[in-house]
Amino acid sequence: MAYIVINFAGDVLLAQAVKSYLSSLDLVSSIYMIPEGDEISISLEKNNERNGNRLIKEILRNYLDSHNLTRYKIMELENILTVGIPKKIEEISNLLMCEICGWRLNTEEELLVHRRTHWI
Repeated sequence: MAYIVINFAGDVLLAQAVKSYLSSLDLVSSIYMIPEGDEISISLEKNNERNGNRLIKEILRNYLDSHNLTRYKIMELENILTVGIPKKIEEISNLLMCEICGWRLNTEEELLVHRRTHWI
């Protein structure tokens, strides 16, 4: 029996809501979630295992669209589906970035020294 892991990137309330929704469907044979966790693990009925990830992604997309959560994206990496709002690195990091090569640094002083490597 293959398991599919769905991570909700810290959104515990969405994880709980989706767990309840998936539990109500006939295609899920078991569903597990750590209390107050942001990740659920599901196994599908035998006849749905073959197209499991595709089927779950489709169900998740429909759920998100029907609840007007259109900013949320579903990303797949190996056997883990991640549901969340993508962020740019600049929005979540306090690192400074070299405009020439994209190198990340912690302080203005380090950035000034780094720029000298570009002969500026």
